[in-house]
Amino acid sequence: MDSQAQPPPTFQPELFGKYYLIDRVATGGMAEIFKAKTYSTAGFEKLQVIKRILAHLSDNEDFVSMFIDEAKISVSLQHANLVQIYDFGKIRDNYYIAMELVEGKDVKQILRKLAQKRKLLPEEFAIFIAHEVCKGLDYAHKKTNLQGEPLGIIHRDMSPSNVLVSYSGEVKIADFGIAKAEMSTYNTKDGVLKGKFEYMSPEQARGEDVTQQSDIFSVGIILYEMLTGRRLFKTENEIKTLEKIKSVAIRPPSSMNPNIPQRLDELVMKALSKDLTSRYADARELQQDLLEYMYPSTPTAIQRSLALFMDQLFADDIQGERDRLEEGSKITKALYLQQQEREATRPPPPAPGEWEEGPSSSASLNPPPRRWPLFAMTALSLALFMGLGFAIWKLMQPPAPPQVIEVKVSPTTGALVLRTQVPARFFYDGELVGEGKTVVERGDLTPGEHKLRVEADGYEPYEEPVTVAAGEKLIIPIKLTAVAPTEPERDDSTPRAYSSIVFESDPKGATVSVDGRELGTTPYTWDRAVVGRDYRVRLRLSGYEDSSFSAEAPDQAGESRIFSRKLSVASAAPSNPTPPTPPPSAAPGKVSVSLAASNRWGEVYIDGKKVGTTPLFNYSLPAGPHKIEVKNAEIGLDKSETVTIVGNETKRVIITLD
Repeated sequence: MDSQAQPPPTFQPELFGKYYLIDRVATGGMAEIFKAKTYSTAGFEKLQVIKRILAHLSDNEDFVSMFIDEAKISVSLQHANLVQIYDFGKIRDNYYIAMELVEGKDVKQILRKLAQKRKLLPEEFAIFIAHEVCKGLDYAHKKTNLQGEPLGIIHRDMSPSNVLVSYSGEVKIADFGIAKAEMSTYNTKDGVLKGKFEYMSPEQARGEDVTQQSDIFSVGIILYEMLTGRRLFKTENEIKTLEKIKSVAIRPPSSMNPNIPQRLDELVMKALSKDLTSRYADARELQQDLLEYMYPSTPTAIQRSLALFMDQLFADDIQGERDRLEEGSKITKALYLQQQEREATRPPPPAPGEWEEGPSSSASLNPPPRRWPLFAMTALSLALFMGLGFAIWKLMQPPAPPQVIEVKVSPTTGALVLRTQVPARFFYDGELVGEGKTVVERGDLTPGEHKLRVEADGYEPYEEPVTVAAGEKLIIPIKLTAVAPTEPERDDSTPRAYSSIVFESDPKGATVSVDGRELGTTPYTWDRAVVGRDYRVRLRLSGYEDSSFSAEAPDQAGESRIFSRKLSVASAAPSNPTPPTPPPSAAPGKVSVSLAASNRWGEVYIDGKKVGTTPLFNYSLPAGPHKIEVKNAEIGLDKSETVTIVGNETKRVIITLD
């Protein structure tokens, strides 16, 4: 989708094949993007996006081949960080793709909005977005066919406008329109550059063969621009831009944003290395470094904060989009009902033999020829002539303006919106209505009292009776209460899929602790890691510094992943080799910081250093007094509180807005 293309001021919903186009999202020189719905029996509705190439391009064989490739490549990819493709076809003179609707904005729109406010994207959000993009790219890069042969997919057009961030904090890659894959029918001609020039890799700018590492370089550019708010390779013309990319003469992001630490500088510059041998080998390697950098924060916690950030940054846009969707849905629903009524009242086709008169016979099957009088022939000719003249006159008239259908709806149902700070399972009257989400919206609910239940791993179940009223939308923010984490190897009634994690250290023999529980010594293979879950890991060995990091289990059951760390020698010990054990009060503790209002967020500073955003969970601190500050200039929030941390305990700080 091209974020530069602007929607026209008005759009009249229309029927496009089996799709009802509700609202035009964007239009450019090659394609149009629409929000659309399909309707079916029993009130079933599906909201999605239609990408329709313009009719005059249907005769361009190269463009059509590229568009077909996008559909063929994308439909084979099924991943949470990739926009899903549902359908492909041609209606009249327009090829189209039906795809998943991501209600949100692309990164280019986010950075543009922040620039208008003279703000930078918070660092943890930039890291999280890049982390999620790498997850999607790693899946696409390593995708194989049914025979296990690599498809060789390369996006080749990674740019801020192709990275979508939903209002619930999800990140998805869009537009594989010029992706390179072994299955492609369209081949780039020699010397032809495909993609946005400002986000190309050096080898791509030179017209050389691209690899998966070219996508890594493009992700590095996006991350650089998110951290600094500056365009990295943008110049006054494309030739200079390409020359600048080829030379890769750039300064680290800290030269533009002094708040960026050295470790993050190193990470970004490695992704932007001109030399392929120095650049990240694959997206998984970059993703793992980003995951370790964000520790002790987790992707789940940051996603929730990002959702609140998006809600606040685009509050006006969100309301406008929902209003247009509601109005357009009324019109398309009326069009659908009218079409159904026409189908129901249309007379059935005549059964075979109905034209015959009398019993079946050779006479009735072969009626005698009829003779027409001369005056009848003359009258018929005159009627045909007049009818033809009327048809020609009708075709020459200007088209009638589109009919606006006004539909008056008397509401008989209500709606419900549920929000949580972590992905959860939502039950409505005992029925599962959402899983793995932080926001669930349900419409067409029967008025009256209903039972609501919300569950999430590691949190107390939440139950509440809710009363739904006709014509009203009830919004319920739910704050789930965390409970003590379950043991990693604990069995329960819910079957789990497990994978393996191998922990190695140099030197060997380090004690491995996962989420505070000791497992063994390196090298150690742990085969009870829940697939896709993040774990807090610590390696300890006498005479060496502890190594703490975050380890993500493989996404597939039965797979294995290796985490290897080189331990640093501890600083010189005092003359007494066995110092006394410190008192319990000297042990570190933890602090969790949140706002009383679940639909707001703030930046958290501890002792003057920014450490993340609310909600901040289990942040480790030395025992003793510490100053906690929570700030958000957009809502006038600037509060501080001094807390005393006690060893081996967690202090909970809840900041009120009044």
